[in-house]
Amino acid sequence: MPQRRWAWLTEILQRAGHEVRVVAPPPHYKRTVTFKTWFAHRGFSTAFREESGPNGEIVYRSGYFPSGTSLGRRILNQGWTAAAMMFGLLRNRQIKEFEPDLVIGTVPALPTSVVTFVAARKLNVPYILDLRDAWPALFRESKQWNAGTGRRSPRETILLRAPFQVLISLTEWSLNFVMSRCSGISTTSSSLERQLKAELSKPTATVRNVFPSVSTSRDRTRERDRGHHLHVLYAGTLGRAQKLENALVAAKLAQDEGVQVSLRFVGEGATWGPLRRTADELAVDLDLQHQQAPDELQESYRWADTALVHLTNWDSLEVAVPSKTYELMANQIHISGVVAGETARLIETLHAGDVVPPEDPRALADLWVALAREPKRLDISDQGKTWVEYQREEVAPAAFLNLVEQVGDRQ
Repeated sequence: MPQRRWAWLTEILQRAGHEVRVVAPPPHYKRTVTFKTWFAHRGFSTAFREESGPNGEIVYRSGYFPSGTSLGRRILNQGWTAAAMMFGLLRNRQIKEFEPDLVIGTVPALPTSVVTFVAARKLNVPYILDLRDAWPALFRESKQWNAGTGRRSPRETILLRAPFQVLISLTEWSLNFVMSRCSGISTTSSSLERQLKAELSKPTATVRNVFPSVSTSRDRTRERDRGHHLHVLYAGTLGRAQKLENALVAAKLAQDEGVQVSLRFVGEGATWGPLRRTADELAVDLDLQHQQAPDELQESYRWADTALVHLTNWDSLEVAVPSKTYELMANQIHISGVVAGETARLIETLHAGDVVPPEDPRALADLWVALAREPKRLDISDQGKTWVEYQREEVAPAAFLNLVEQVGDRQ
């Protein structure tokens, strides 16, 4: 998702006449990279490797550390990658000769905010933070981050005590410090933008994740096993903030009501293994697949009667909107929204599906039983699709460029 978002935003910037150069590690955080491969590719190096991006922009690839699903491995990955980016920025002559007018840092990864601050100070230019999640509010949920990931290892149990809480406090302080000194902030939801504008009094913009997605043709008249069977797709992160065990329990409850719910989860994340085990224990039909490229999802989109947009009940997530929401709207796929806040309002206002509260498997089971028995509810209008296209072509580019030019003109 970050690569797709920023390929789209880079294209918008370049169409407007701006020149863009990118500092980023190679894509690796959802890939299995062995230490042997990492060492052979010199992932430990602080020297940048130059390549061309999807829109012809210059990309400087930094070093990185192989990622994983545990919190400890992810912390090490983000810290190492930030250090490699920092050292590379301070040493790279080409970036200094480029003389940028503005630095933009996209968060997460959280340490990127500090790298952005240092780079902007070194180059003596303003900077914008692009907040793709509900930070810093998500720090308040840190004690629940491992809920749903299964039994903790002794190492993680120790880490989640004092050392982890100290690290969380330090990271939260760092992000707040960098945010207080930035020249502008872009967010992916209007609720988060309003909240930050009130708290920080900075130039802000809502730039939703309405980047172009692969469209699929769906046979909306195909025969279904009326009243007895429902195909439910979830494609996205199988992570801590989703807590998809709720959907497995709902499928079991629907099954007890005489409706067979076939679930298909496509993605990666910390709960991949625990979800498999829970599905086996509950004896529900779960097809668990690893992450796929967007064009590979077309078959799953055709298979689905409805698609899940699913978050847990953390207060901070009420100002977050999963990017998959827009992709499903654009493809006119009925959404089973297990969400609250802005995402729920969008789905309901645009008549893109149905919404139930998070962490209420009974409500979700009742919805699925109703959809199976009233299949006409699965056929949604093009209102959501039209709205997403308008946001993509008109609203988001204008808001983003206005923020960039407003901040850039203030240096």
